[in-house]
Amino acid sequence: MLDRISAIRSHGSKVALGAVVAASLLVAACGVPTTSTPGGASANPSLTACAVTADQLVTGTGGTGTATKASGISGKLTVDGSSALQPLVQAAAAEFDQANGTQTSVSAGGSGKGLADAASGAVQIGMSDVFASEKETTPGQYSALVDHQVAVVAFTLVVSNDLKGHVGNLTSDQINKIFTGQYTNWSQLGGPNELISVVNRPTTSGTRSTFDKWVLNGTKETAGATLTEDNTGAVATAVKSTPSSIGYVSVGFVTGPNKNDITPICIDGAKATAADISAGSYKFWGIEHMYTKGPANPYAKALMQYILSDQVQKNDLLRLSYIPIGSVAASAITAHTPSGAPAPESLS
Repeated sequence: MLDRISAIRSHGSKVALGAVVAASLLVAACGVPTTSTPGGASANPSLTACAVTADQLVTGTGGTGTATKASGISGKLTVDGSSALQPLVQAAAAEFDQANGTQTSVSAGGSGKGLADAASGAVQIGMSDVFASEKETTPGQYSALVDHQVAVVAFTLVVSNDLKGHVGNLTSDQINKIFTGQYTNWSQLGGPNELISVVNRPTTSGTRSTFDKWVLNGTKETAGATLTEDNTGAVATAVKSTPSSIGYVSVGFVTGPNKNDITPICIDGAKATAADISAGSYKFWGIEHMYTKGPANPYAKALMQYILSDQVQKNDLLRLSYIPIGSVAASAITAHTPSGAPAPESLS
């Protein structure tokens, strides 16, 4: 990863002079509002018109849940998929296993992998940030999968800490141009004269699908224009270690013990909070799903029942900065649900 970043930045230094000239022309051509600052740099007031802190994204204090033994449950269960949902399921599974003497394996790999593995029977539960139908490459590919919705997750754009105070807010249009390679230097937006390093997720990622749909409005990133990391934690690490970089993560990765490592920013003046989500002003969020092939087996059902219990919903879920589905306005949930999507299986 660091070798790839070094190579990119080394290449960037060779073309820095041309990039500065091109950037000044693009700023003038695109009409980005600027004001003079000491040293001849330019500043776009809209970049700092909104600011959000990690503390503002915390959904509650929470604690650690305590599971009780479920009747007739034993053996092993495998879960994979969304790296955004993994922390919640992993925490709940550890509590469930302690109470039941079971062995639940929870790994990431992206929503696409979770759906494909659940459909093939390779795992008993596939975690996904998106509805299964949105990942189908052929109609009905995942028609055998049954949905179970356990939480809402908010995602946020993040920048490296050297940009803190300089970049706090981006418009959807600016984000589109950054992730499609049209903006390659922050000065093109009226920010610092620094090359932009973009950190992205692979096409199998549900977080990326959510980003493409709700932030880029269906636009696809230019192939080869970004660095790609397999999971959310790797994105956070890459942004932390790469100056003038930008990426996106679930808010739990900026509110936990490492909350000072990277800086969350606003989108179109809105923040990744339950209030802005419910108001419809913040679009970059998703419903977290746990899919099974057919109705859930007793072990999977018991685990998901535990995740939906108050022990998890009022403890681990809040501690890890997820949002209870019931805390989001029904109108927002409806807007994020594809037409004709099957209703989730009742676990009562």
